[in-house]
Amino acid sequence: MQHANAILTADCSASMSPSIINISTAITPSNADSANINATLNYTCKNTDLLLSMKVSVCLSADGGDYNPSMVSPRFLKNTLNNSRLAFNMTLPGDTVWGTTSGSVYKSVVHTIAPKNSVSVDVPIKISLMPNNDNKLATLGTYINNFNTSGTAITYSDTLALLSTPNCVTDIIEEKKPLLFTVQTKVVPSCVINATSDINLGSHSANQTNIVGSNNNAINVTCTNDSPYHIGLSPSNGNINGAGLMSGTGSNTDKVPYQLRSTPGSAGTIWGNTATSTTVGNGLADTGTGVAQSQTVYVTVPSADVTPDNYSDTVTIRVNY
Repeated sequence: MQHANAILTADCSASMSPSIINISTAITPSNADSANINATLNYTCKNTDLLLSMKVSVCLSADGGDYNPSMVSPRFLKNTLNNSRLAFNMTLPGDTVWGTTSGSVYKSVVHTIAPKNSVSVDVPIKISLMPNNDNKLATLGTYINNFNTSGTAITYSDTLALLSTPNCVTDIIEEKKPLLFTVQTKVVPSCVINATSDINLGSHSANQTNIVGSNNNAINVTCTNDSPYHIGLSPSNGNINGAGLMSGTGSNTDKVPYQLRSTPGSAGTIWGNTATSTTVGNGLADTGTGVAQSQTVYVTVPSADVTPDNYSDTVTIRVNY
């Protein structure tokens, strides 16, 4: 690189907008592998010379941040309360991972800047949580990575316009300034009912008593890892203690009483609908793992002394978290 008296006459700086990039304030297992946001990386270069035009070449690099400067793909956000982490990446236009090597830094075109003039350029940066890195297992809390390490910087080189073309990647003499910003997100409590499955008590004679049935996969839910939740069940008659009535078909007015339970047997624990987000009541308590969990529902019928028919009822599931 050729330099007049080895004194830079261009003055360049860079910044990220916003300086605190919040991917989301509501990360759950449902979006932990896909949430993303766009930010704008801006660099501005001024020619401070009064008489001569300058050529300027700008490079913008990003290392792994304070979590681990050497890790670029994936990078990680760290939970401020524990060692849980979220994988993410930052990409340039063209979906190239923004990094620190010659093939991954952002390199500008060569700008020719007239005396006492400047150039300002916006570069879109996409920040995305990355799949296949156990992000769904993240626990509650705020996750942060501060980009304040030496590898996240703007470097630039310049020459007088009449001299050779500068190259910020290969020139030996470079000006380097820090580029400071923060990426963060927040994991919050969440539960999603993935699927439900009927409980079929089968066929029984009209004089049979103490009928029992169950389904190991009656309820399938996914809740945030390490987040407690309480499930309540309500028969169609609204009984808060899980005591329902199955109805027949057509003009048949007979009803078959049944009891929902969370443990097996005719004396099993009743399963009703008094649970809230803070108390289990007569519901079922569990803790999320970030992946799908199946819950078993048990049903007991004291007597089938009714008109022969097909009897059924609909149960409403409420997940409180």
